[in-house]
Amino acid sequence: MSDRINNIKTYEGGKSVIPGKKNIIKLSSNESPFGPSKKVLNAIDQASKKTNRYPTADCLELKKSLGKKFRLPIKNIFCGNGSDEILGLLCQLFLSKNDEVIIPKHSFLMYEIYASINNAKIKYADVDDYSFKVDDIIKKITKKTKIIFIAQPNNPTGMYLDKKSLNRLIKGVPKRIMIVIDAAYSEFINNADYTDGLNLIRKNNNVIVTHTFSKIYGLASLRLGWCAASSRIIALLDKIRGPFNVNQIAQIAGSIALKDTNYEKKVIKHNKIWLKKFKLELAKLPIKVYDSQANFVFVKVLDVNKLNKYLLSNGVIVRTLENYDIYDCMRISIGTESENKKFLKLIKNYF
Repeated sequence: MSDRINNIKTYEGGKSVIPGKKNIIKLSSNESPFGPSKKVLNAIDQASKKTNRYPTADCLELKKSLGKKFRLPIKNIFCGNGSDEILGLLCQLFLSKNDEVIIPKHSFLMYEIYASINNAKIKYADVDDYSFKVDDIIKKITKKTKIIFIAQPNNPTGMYLDKKSLNRLIKGVPKRIMIVIDAAYSEFINNADYTDGLNLIRKNNNVIVTHTFSKIYGLASLRLGWCAASSRIIALLDKIRGPFNVNQIAQIAGSIALKDTNYEKKVIKHNKIWLKKFKLELAKLPIKVYDSQANFVFVKVLDVNKLNKYLLSNGVIVRTLENYDIYDCMRISIGTESENKKFLKLIKNYF
């Protein structure tokens, strides 16, 4: 086995268990605290009775639902086994040995992992107190650059490039370079200065936008994602994907979830209320609260390990960020009302 593979970081998700503890409150993985809607659960129940058959290979019904909701032609949509699979396929498509990939520091780890698997060299763009710097991303471009990854908003910080900055980036990048915009948390944001990038695809054949059903729709365990891009890129992705890369239960659940707008609004409302409350309450403590715009808060504390041990001893799991080379911050997902209240009570008692 090559040193290249040995040196790749192993992705570690948020912890799910605390040895010896029951009734755990898990605020470590940015999952929906509610799970899928009742309509989706009913559809899953029906679909589970037909698992002896292979799934539909082209995901046509799911693509139709996506096209209707996001006003996209089907030829511009690709569905994958989570947006993670799509990120990996894009690296397979566009990267060869010694190609370069630009990633802003402290971004989602899978960008680096997939790029490294495909023999690419990683160049990290600087950040300003965890905010992306467009000028430095552009400055890092060389003749070898093939892909630029932008998390919009970023995980684990929850910050994003505003419309003006994102447009400036796209204009400053040569068209031969793919710009992959990861919009996993976009449904939680309705700020006037935000865009997930879907509006930029028609005029920019080098822009690819990925989305997931893991967050807002509560389908994390079904592994379902999709992307929008030029029809040429979609056709190439279809060439290299597995023959049945998206299972039938996920396809059906995704289609129903997209149509259940009342449930989606309910989840968004809950998140908006508690994101604001988390920021207000945590700001009263000796904590620096960043302006996260997703379903989690990103905070800086004096002693991460000490606070984390205290929370774990009380049955609460949050995300420490050593894997992201961040040692003085933690990420806390928005949970249910009761989970959020318990967390806030605990952290106030701690301080």
